[in-house]
Amino acid sequence: MPTLREEIAEKKKALVSQDPPRNAERDAEIDAFIKENPKLHEKINAYSKEYLVRQKILGIMETRKRDNARDQEIREWVEQNPEIKQRVEERVKNVPDENRQRAFLNVAKTELMKQGMRTPRPS
Repeated sequence: MPTLREEIAEKKKALVSQDPPRNAERDAEIDAFIKENPKLHEKINAYSKEYLVRQKILGIMETRKRDNARDQEIREWVEQNPEIKQRVEERVKNVPDENRQRAFLNVAKTELMKQGMRTPRPS
């Protein structure tokens, strides 16, 4: 009979090795795309795992870079509008320090939309 420590270790190992849950509708779309583009599927399937992992990480890096640029534009907009800055700071004054920066941006985006402006989208 395995010890509690061994059982916990096995459960952790099982959780780490599991694929994330799959979406049946999304899978159907992917399958249809693969069926329509078999050469593309063959080409990508021939790539090494290392290459595919690096490409995925690159995509994540680019998304974060774009999000950070958008957030910086929002901060600059708030700094240029003292009345907006005052309203935003008033709404986030009771937010814990560890959550304040994210709350500041969320409130600033709300204020931006109230002004009838879209949030900036860097290219």
